[in-house]
Amino acid sequence: MLIQVLSIVLAFTAGVAFGKWWVQFQKRRGITSRDVYKGIDGVPRAGGLIAVVASAVGYGVAALVAEEAAVVLVISFIIGLLGLLDDLRGVSEYVRVLVPVFLAIGLARAVGQMRLTVPMVGLFYGATGWFAALALPVMTNAFNMLDPVNGYLPAANIIIGLALAAVAVIRGQADAAFLLAIHVAASLALFLYNKYPAKTFNGNVGSYFLGASISTIAVLYDLVAYLILTGLPFVINGALIIFSSGGIKGREKIQRPTVLKNGVVYQECNSPILSLVRLAVADKPLTEYEIFKTLVILTAITSALTIVLAALLRLFALPI
Repeated sequence: MLIQVLSIVLAFTAGVAFGKWWVQFQKRRGITSRDVYKGIDGVPRAGGLIAVVASAVGYGVAALVAEEAAVVLVISFIIGLLGLLDDLRGVSEYVRVLVPVFLAIGLARAVGQMRLTVPMVGLFYGATGWFAALALPVMTNAFNMLDPVNGYLPAANIIIGLALAAVAVIRGQADAAFLLAIHVAASLALFLYNKYPAKTFNGNVGSYFLGASISTIAVLYDLVAYLILTGLPFVINGALIIFSSGGIKGREKIQRPTVLKNGVVYQECNSPILSLVRLAVADKPLTEYEIFKTLVILTAITSALTIVLAALLRLFALPI
């Protein structure tokens, strides 16, 4: 128990300490972007590295008692570095999709007997079980597609991580809950720097790493179905963008579905692209912080309903 608690505390502490240096380093080196909501230039753009460092410390210590922690660290670290490279140099959207796919295949082969439990339906093995590994590329890119405002991505990971940890406890998976707690600690460290008004943006390194971290845990512990349920806002947003744009494309290649006017977000009626944020502002325009609250509430609802589902399935002895 001491190692578990220590790994969580060290993850958060390392993230906060590293963040103080990393924010200033980005400013000195010009690794910055413009905050269009506030009209401010010079905001560090790759703050997600804070979560990478925090998790590396946490998972590294956790590997002393749980070998799965090393697997989570290696896979998420590789994908996080891909995101950092994209932030600094730029990477093709096809590379951003294919690398997680190849790592998912490697993860499935390493695990051997892949499992996919569909709540209320049952447990699947073999070829069907392999579909669980697709959570890695799907959720990694889904997280990358929905990081629209200050604070939402790490806040959502805190909520989703806690919800999945609760589901893991209900299912009797203490090790999974332990690794998810490290993920939450790293997300919390990042949130302190990305919360409104952000001292640093997450960048692709943040969205890619957090997506890879939580989805790898879900694959290893057969929590993929619950990850999809808690992360429905990300899944729905990704599906809307992909289908309305006619395929997988970089942000710079699609017409923006919203427009910013005097700090307020309106839907762009002339754009064919659909997104969750566009749906949120379709009824009335919203400010950045109002969008944050809307998305957080939506994520909290899907996460809470997922916990309730898992509890009811356990209560009535149904496939969980």
